[in-house]
Amino acid sequence: MDTPNVPSTYYAPAPASDLWSCRQPTAVSGRYEGFQGNPGPIGSALDLRLDIDARGNAESPVMNKVSGDLYSTRFVKVAGVNQLVKTYVESWIVDTPLVAFTDTDVQIAGTVRYWKGTHPATTVDIVVSWSHGAVTGAVATFTSGGIPGKPYACSYRSEAFRDMNLELDYCSSVDIEPKVPVYNSHAHTNRPADVPNRTITIESSYTDAGIAVTIDPVHTVIDDTAAGFASWNVGELHDAMETSFGKYNSGWPAWNMWGIQAGIFDTAGVGGIMFDAAAGFGGAGRGPDRQGFAVFRNHSWFTNLVSNPVTQDQAWAMRHFLYTWVHEAGHAFNFLHAWDKARPDSLSWMNYDWKYDQRNGTDSFWGNFRFRFDDDELLHMRHGDRASVIMGGDPWASGGHLESPAGAMTVSGPGSDVELMLSAKDHFDYMEPVSIEFRLRNTTDVPVMVDGRLDPRYGNTTVYVQKPNGTVVLHESVVCFYGLPEMVTLAPAPVGDDDGSDRFSQLVQLAYGVEGFAFDEPGQYLVRAIYSTDGIVQASNTLPLRVGFPVTREEDRFAPEFFTREVGLTLAFEGSMSPYLERGLNALTEAAERFGSEPLGVKAATAVAQSVGDDFYRRKDEKMVKHHSADPQRALALTDAGLARYQQSAGAASNLAYRGLVELRTELHAKADNSAAAKSEVETLAKDLGARGANSTVLAQVKELIPSTPAARSRRAAPRKPAKKSSDG
Repeated sequence: MDTPNVPSTYYAPAPASDLWSCRQPTAVSGRYEGFQGNPGPIGSALDLRLDIDARGNAESPVMNKVSGDLYSTRFVKVAGVNQLVKTYVESWIVDTPLVAFTDTDVQIAGTVRYWKGTHPATTVDIVVSWSHGAVTGAVATFTSGGIPGKPYACSYRSEAFRDMNLELDYCSSVDIEPKVPVYNSHAHTNRPADVPNRTITIESSYTDAGIAVTIDPVHTVIDDTAAGFASWNVGELHDAMETSFGKYNSGWPAWNMWGIQAGIFDTAGVGGIMFDAAAGFGGAGRGPDRQGFAVFRNHSWFTNLVSNPVTQDQAWAMRHFLYTWVHEAGHAFNFLHAWDKARPDSLSWMNYDWKYDQRNGTDSFWGNFRFRFDDDELLHMRHGDRASVIMGGDPWASGGHLESPAGAMTVSGPGSDVELMLSAKDHFDYMEPVSIEFRLRNTTDVPVMVDGRLDPRYGNTTVYVQKPNGTVVLHESVVCFYGLPEMVTLAPAPVGDDDGSDRFSQLVQLAYGVEGFAFDEPGQYLVRAIYSTDGIVQASNTLPLRVGFPVTREEDRFAPEFFTREVGLTLAFEGSMSPYLERGLNALTEAAERFGSEPLGVKAATAVAQSVGDDFYRRKDEKMVKHHSADPQRALALTDAGLARYQQSAGAASNLAYRGLVELRTELHAKADNSAAAKSEVETLAKDLGARGANSTVLAQVKELIPSTPAARSRRAAPRKPAKKSSDG
């Protein structure tokens, strides 16, 4: 990189005859790059971001911040040629800069706050000059501990504060126009009255945020016409992402993101999904956290999607198409949902329209939304710590500017219409994946409608875990589903007390999240959850549970093989036959064999059965091909010990797990064309649950588990929706 031509650090007023040359540029805000000292780019480099004056777009407000990234620089000789190598060191921000404009320059000063580490008191003085209406450069001088350093001479690079490359791949079944959203802000009548009339795209949405997004013009088309391949599961999407990122030669972190437009997800209500799982499983090996997402083109949202929409239905579909792309990509910049940041009324790409409307009235989100991120999100994206913004940096939900999720101490007062109760056995064996029953119960004398998607991956519940050392952490799912609510009616309490129709339960797996295994240390844990939807914000009870110590030397020695990302992701994905996760599947298989009918063995065997019992498709030479054929007999054999354990259990604590295993085995029996075995196991389940005091509503639902045809419960037959479950208690 050439040393930029920048002004001197000393200035004299321009003569009156030359004032015509001092015309101020439209804006000085943007990104500057340069090096410290002379004679050349050796030693230290600076990426400087100035956000101090208007950028010409009302939806791109000024943040009045200055920030930057510092790099060390050195020359290395490659094939006899000297090349400059920049190594990232750290990031900083000036929260309250003092800005003074003159005829020939703008002078900026402020106190530097470093995002990480310990530093002496530091200030920075910046001078940006211009000539004939064009910025000529900037000089930045840091004073640390009262001693000024050598100035950085920087040249103006871009009005964007950061750049990002987006690669989009398309499945052949949905390789149709429009491939990317192009929306006119006035196309739909439900909009703010004063919103500017303009065309909005993925790129322009991020340009407003100060990010220059470049979409790769070359799109890979993935042939997804393989027989039997009707929908995608998480494991297949993650595997396709791994394969895609294997094409990159640069290391991570990097400003690269990958998106895929696919047909439909296993759960048909899901319209978009963000991946939050790093690669590094061999093969690609360079994929980062927060690196990819999928949009499902055949979702009902996009039924009326056409280029150049004319009708209101078509405009609605295009607007939602745009929203889904921008929203899912936003997660890769380390954005939580608005309600997870204690901002449920934020008019942001990162809120859900329907969740906002539940609090503020029908159609109020789009009636007020100005197609932008909120100010705190803009601050993070433009000026946040580089490691917490760049793809492949800090894990999702960590390190963001003002992103520490509030709510861990939320307490619900008396009089709520819904009760959220967490329950589980009070002791889990060492390494045993932790699962907890989430139960909603109506406490009123009138019916209550609730969204039955209680797993955190859907965004309705936020889970906090207090570790044995006393620290409280947010448990975040490694995937984030964006889809339609699945409403459940809870009967009035006086009625439901008799038959259980006033409550609804789900068994939620919490073994693994974006921070790794949540319960990987022996000791006492406390778990709380916040349910937030449809105007309801309800805190749960505080659930204590204990994780035991290794009982044998064998357990202790096996633990390092078990507590790996590959095992965690296989559990989180509910099974996967991806070669990138093979190590995890092997470890789970070993756990199933070693620990047999013990809780760890049962749950490990279930995860393996979920993997081997279903077809698995992989991307190979730009075509989806069957990598693994379902082996229901092996999957059934793996879960025999678990079935026996649940059948012999006398307490109600394992009812949901027992029911879940029978549901899985019912699917497997259907695939093996053995409806008699499926019917027998369902009848035994109903009998056992009845003997344990399960209510009549649950028993009626259990009897509906018997498949009417061999393919009725096959995932590959058609996209499935999760079964609605009243509480098994």
